[in-house]
Amino acid sequence: MIETERLLLRLPEPPDAPAILRQLEDPEVMRFIGYGETGTLADAVEQVEKILRGWRDDGFGRFVIVRRADDRLIGRVGLLAWDPLTWRNGTRREFGEHAEIELGWTLERAAWGHGYATEAAAAARDWAVREVRPSSLISLIAADNVRSTHVAERLGAQPEREVVVGRGVAVQLWRYVFDPPTREGCAQPR
Repeated sequence: MIETERLLLRLPEPPDAPAILRQLEDPEVMRFIGYGETGTLADAVEQVEKILRGWRDDGFGRFVIVRRADDRLIGRVGLLAWDPLTWRNGTRREFGEHAEIELGWTLERAAWGHGYATEAAAAARDWAVREVRPSSLISLIAADNVRSTHVAERLGAQPEREVVVGRGVAVQLWRYVFDPPTREGCAQPR
């Protein structure tokens, strides 16, 4: 569990599926992450199971974002593994050490424009640097997703190149580079 000034990041639980459904059924949210397809409650249940499987297999994954002021689940943030040869999403256990680790975030539309994505992603990034210790992180962002490109910029990422993921969808690969590990053994974001 990670606490920030306004948010709580925690592992999802099966009862979180209806809150995740609010994101999956919104066409504007899914325009950038779901290749334009909205989801169902069954998809939300599957998301919870997939997230928990990632934590079991890799020891890292995505958190749900809970707004502390009202205990409302407003999104997801955390790490995903990608095979850089096929740009298929899965687990680092499945892809091996060559896997690219993505810092990703998704918020329900009502939570947009309040700085929650930056706050949650910065906390997840800092946690990843301390606990997972990747040499770099990436974010895969649709070129027209201006809000997410601003979050990536605020967090220190730089656009690197275009890659084609999923069903032939082109996205921009943004990379976060870290300084070498400190004496305490933890790399610091630039």
